[in-house]
Amino acid sequence: MMSTQATAAEWIEAIAGKASLPAPVVQEVLDRHAVEPQSTLPRRKSLRIRSVTLEGVKEGTVADGPFGRTFTFGPGLWAIVSDQNFRGKSTLLGVIQGGIRGDIHERVKPDVWRWLSKAEVVFEANSIGHRLLVTKEAGDPDKGAAGSFSREQEGGWFTLYEGTVGKPLERAVEDAMLAEFGFARFHAHNEKDGSHTHGWPVIASALFVDGPGKAVFGELLVDAIPLRLLQMFMGLPWVSTYTAAATALKRLRATKAERPTASRGLGDRLRTRLEAVDASLSSARGRVRPGPDRAVLRATMLEQDRRLLALREGIEETRQEAVRVDRQLQGATTLLLETRRALQQLRDERAAGVVLRTLRPVCCPSCDAGIDHNRHSRADEGSTCALCGTRQAPDEDEDALLLEELQRDVDDVEANVAELSAQATEAQASQRGAEAELSKAIEASRVTEAALRAEGSADLEMEIRGLEAQREQLLSLIAAEEEVEEKEEAAATGAHDEAVLQAAEEVTKDLYDGLAREILADVSREITTLSRSFGVQNIESMDWGTGGAMRIVQGKAPTSFGRLSPGENLRVRIAAALAVIEVARQRMYGRHPGLLVLDSPGAQEMAPADFAALLSRVHEAIQSAGDIQIIVGARADPTLLDVVPCDHVTHAHGERFLF
Repeated sequence: MMSTQATAAEWIEAIAGKASLPAPVVQEVLDRHAVEPQSTLPRRKSLRIRSVTLEGVKEGTVADGPFGRTFTFGPGLWAIVSDQNFRGKSTLLGVIQGGIRGDIHERVKPDVWRWLSKAEVVFEANSIGHRLLVTKEAGDPDKGAAGSFSREQEGGWFTLYEGTVGKPLERAVEDAMLAEFGFARFHAHNEKDGSHTHGWPVIASALFVDGPGKAVFGELLVDAIPLRLLQMFMGLPWVSTYTAAATALKRLRATKAERPTASRGLGDRLRTRLEAVDASLSSARGRVRPGPDRAVLRATMLEQDRRLLALREGIEETRQEAVRVDRQLQGATTLLLETRRALQQLRDERAAGVVLRTLRPVCCPSCDAGIDHNRHSRADEGSTCALCGTRQAPDEDEDALLLEELQRDVDDVEANVAELSAQATEAQASQRGAEAELSKAIEASRVTEAALRAEGSADLEMEIRGLEAQREQLLSLIAAEEEVEEKEEAAATGAHDEAVLQAAEEVTKDLYDGLAREILADVSREITTLSRSFGVQNIESMDWGTGGAMRIVQGKAPTSFGRLSPGENLRVRIAAALAVIEVARQRMYGRHPGLLVLDSPGAQEMAPADFAALLSRVHEAIQSAGDIQIIVGARADPTLLDVVPCDHVTHAHGERFLF
């Protein structure tokens, strides 16, 4: 068995020897499947909550109204307690969890989310400050809030992400945390889900214990997640390499199992069928009678359709032009009639005045006294009226001037009417011409359509088209078959992949298996001791094996984690979280960040004495390593308040809320 501290070259040589292959071939296979040696013991990491700020407006409580409070934390044991339930403890712890995962909006109950206008979590990852901030309108039930994620830099905040909450924000937090802690997304493959990837959300889940669960460590059971998280936090060398090799081997075997087996002689049968189709196609094309090409006819039909559309648009334009000119002609004709009528009326009035002025009455129309004819002569000479003696002004003949003006108007209107009449005649002729051209185009289109509907030609064309389609399909199938053959040849070329990956899995497991067994034995002993002190009855032994299952002997009877009662389940989960921290501290290496959040650990029928024992062991872990931070949310209890320093307690007294 090789040493855990083997170099990458020694690892390659061991795989090559086990697979009986040259080292260059082994290296090429491992590079192709992205399996890389990772033999370095990791340095310790740290994650600390610095502060949580909540602002908003409460509704539907006994203490409605605006609120705003900042909770500060540091290394050591911290307690968030209340005298009554439903006073905000779980909400505050959920905001902490959402702050380091990027999903605050998923960790807060809908009614409390509605209250919030601001939720800010500031934490330190390896002594570097990070801030996650979510803002929204208080009273808005929608999750469409704005989020930002920043890193502390030179006394200020450098924004890593700014936008809507949701997957983009969560991915920004995940990328930053994986980089800070040196974690890598680990791949897995199982029959149900195929190949998939686990990242920061799964890793961070192991830092929170909020009740009984299916997994001893973390939240998920699939893909042996509890064991893989334990190995990751303990910092076992070669674990990531083993995981990559095992996943690549599973994926390769699944691909082989899913690869369809090619039918024997399928390629030859397809080529024979292609020859028969080619012969039928040649025969059908030979039966084509001389005549217009149907493709040309279809193109002609399309062109005729476009011309018909243009002609119809042209007819509409000429029709509108004819209507416009006709309306103008009607208006001009009406104006001509009115002008002529005015001219004639003026002429009649002038003629009547002349007649009256030429009259020579012989007596006065009032008294019948006779009038001397000489008086008319004298009146004409003096420009006076023979009857009344009124002096008359010289006649300027205004009526004559008006007659001339009206006559000019009549002449102008007559000229306009004549011009419009000519335009109307021309517009009507254009419309008739366009309609005649449209009729010819329609007739030509009908002729082309009739030629296309010729039954014999259509049937023959359909036969040819069908044979052409069969030929194309056969060519595609032959190409696909040739591709399968090429892949099989490529698979034969990479026939060593499975042997190399299997050897890599076995060699890598041997490298860390001994250390893994030692660490798992330490963790198992620590979990057993803690579980007993937390009140799990009749526990004789707990053994966390390298296969991921925890074997438990309780009251001389073998059992499993899944068969424990809810109270025992919670106690063992807390014991596992504390055991990982303690064993990592004792061995002086590992990547557990030293943060643990416990939500209501005394809620599952835990006796005060057991709760006191739990807190005592928590306090011991804190004192043993000053860089650990543990935050407990619980009902106020003397056993808790006696252990936690008073300045590390946030207490909602009586009916009060935490915020």
